[in-house]
Amino acid sequence: MLSKYLVRDVMKKGVVEVNLDAKLSEIIKTMAKYDISSVVVSDGETFWGIITDTDVMKHYHNLEKTAEEIMTTNPITVSPEAPLEKAVEIMAERGIHHLYVRSPCEEKIVGVLSSKDVIKLFSDILEKVE
Repeated sequence: MLSKYLVRDVMKKGVVEVNLDAKLSEIIKTMAKYDISSVVVSDGETFWGIITDTDVMKHYHNLEKTAEEIMTTNPITVSPEAPLEKAVEIMAERGIHHLYVRSPCEEKIVGVLSSKDVIKLFSDILEKVE
């Protein structure tokens, strides 16, 4: 079903970034503004980690915490050229809903693959079959 797709075919290009010193209250507003469930933590040059909706749920009681304090460091990343099947396998095995896409040429995050993106593709494929 997925063998003909690469990550780049399904991923969302671009990411929303927050600074290391961004407060959780700001991060929540940013996620709501863009209707997203994760952000990249960066200082403009270096990718430090990610914050997902799960991280927000764990720390919502302290809105003064910074991105640096609550982010997930060294998240699993994948190349845009990776087979989508492999990316889905990683997500399922690790129980993660977001897989960040790292540029093969530089240490830069160029997009994100979410479980929602994969479900949408499954639905599109099933509609073509029926």
